[in-house]
Amino acid sequence: GTLYSTDPHDNNKRIFSILRNMNSLTIRQQITPRPGTLYSTDPRSLDFTQGSLFSFTLHATAYESDAATIRIPAGLKLHIHTVSVDVKEMAEYVQTSAAQGVCLKFSSEENGDMLPVWTYDKDRSRDCFQTGLGVDVEGPRIVRLAGVVDRGFKKSSSLDVNVFGSVSKSSL
Repeated sequence: GTLYSTDPHDNNKRIFSILRNMNSLTIRQQITPRPGTLYSTDPRSLDFTQGSLFSFTLHATAYESDAATIRIPAGLKLHIHTVSVDVKEMAEYVQTSAAQGVCLKFSSEENGDMLPVWTYDKDRSRDCFQTGLGVDVEGPRIVRLAGVVDRGFKKSSSLDVNVFGSVSKSSL
């Protein structure tokens, strides 16, 4: 396709699409191909604009390197409020693996270490969710978010970590 059309309506749609993507927060996750990978290795990404609710399903793996990358442009702020796992999916996962649970990890440009924000442990956790996480990040920033499971697999099933929040105007 061409970048310019003789139809002004097409040009306006294209311009607004470009502007929206410039002013949107983008999350992208791509699982590295490995033997026994349970997920598609195709990249998955979503864009969120100011005022939108943020939700993303992280595919949990045993590798921090499979973390999702979140690009937060100047002028926007990401608020991560809640994390959850599906109760049935967790029960199946625990039954088919030697793992104890899953951990939500976070890293920033300033500290590249993947640090735990929330952990679900099959023996210790009462609930499959946590609210009030209070992770707020203002752009411009690139951060990483990962669902990380124990490496003790017998045979395995997939496990997703659901992350919820909102995107607002930055106060900077």
